[in-house]
Amino acid sequence: MTGNSYQTLLALVSCLNGSIPKDINWDEVIDFANRSLTISSLAAAIRKLPASDNIPGDVSDYLSVLYERNAERNLRLLAQLKEAVCSLNRTGIQPVVMKGAAVLLAQGPEEIGARILADLDILVHPADIPVAVKALESIGYEMQSGGASGSWPGNPNFHLPAVLARPTDVGSIDLQCRPRGPASFSDIQWLYDNSRWMALDGGSVHVPSSFAQIIYLILHDQFQDGDYWRGLMDLRHLLDISTIARGSEIDWYALRLLFGAGYERNAADTQILTVGKLFEIREIERMSFGRLPHLQFARRRIQLERQFLRFPFTLLTLLTEISHYSSWDRFGGEPYPDRWQEAERKIRELRRVFRPRPLGKL
Repeated sequence: MTGNSYQTLLALVSCLNGSIPKDINWDEVIDFANRSLTISSLAAAIRKLPASDNIPGDVSDYLSVLYERNAERNLRLLAQLKEAVCSLNRTGIQPVVMKGAAVLLAQGPEEIGARILADLDILVHPADIPVAVKALESIGYEMQSGGASGSWPGNPNFHLPAVLARPTDVGSIDLQCRPRGPASFSDIQWLYDNSRWMALDGGSVHVPSSFAQIIYLILHDQFQDGDYWRGLMDLRHLLDISTIARGSEIDWYALRLLFGAGYERNAADTQILTVGKLFEIREIERMSFGRLPHLQFARRRIQLERQFLRFPFTLLTLLTEISHYSSWDRFGGEPYPDRWQEAERKIRELRRVFRPRPLGKL
């Protein structure tokens, strides 16, 4: 067994599900958990196990310290989120929280350290972006990249995401007005329609439904990050999807139909199939998928151990989806009016597919 092996991944997933495999190699599993940013989730899972499971003392101590430190960090992020939401509320904006921020609000005090968050994802209506930026700047945030002044390719009504941060905080805020991905998801109102209102220490925020959270996680990984093209997996988000699925009744068929036939459906199906295979979600295991999602899952398994195959596999994936070229990129195929500007963007998007593997991706 090697640190990059599929068997090590399965051993880690088993631990995350609360079952310690026999003959587990803790060094490899912990290394894998660190690289996939699921180490705090592993720590949370181990905390729930009885002492009879005979976790080595050094492993237990290491994970316990790590969990406590991440819990402290997440408490600071939670306070930061509440302050930001109240600031937005004072301008009349009711934001939607996504990804890790939504998980943070859903977790109880006993689970606060279970998830590593890189930033806080907040979405508002497109027209509210300039006001939202000013509201956050009024409490000390500074623009780090993007956003508020730049527009979505081919659609001036959408602003590019804005990243704002303060030196005293442990994480930044990623302010957006629509998810990247297929144009059919461009109207952020679908997130508001599939969310519940939640009071938050003097403020209020919209928390998406389980159904909407899964859709957003698929959009983020498969389209925004291009994991479908590159054959990569984000184990944190796969774990999020499995956790949401186990706690809610998800209509997977209705979810899949929201993605257009062809490239969009293949990308979504690959992610759903991966969750089902790794985390043994019965509802998914009973579903039927096409040939390409199964091939893409097999590719992920092979590529996990043979990273040198990523580039040729990516080229092959691009060729298999050539008929859907117009909607390949993360901006849903919405083109710039100027053909040269659009050509430059397409080149940038293709180059982005071949960029180095980012932190947390497997």
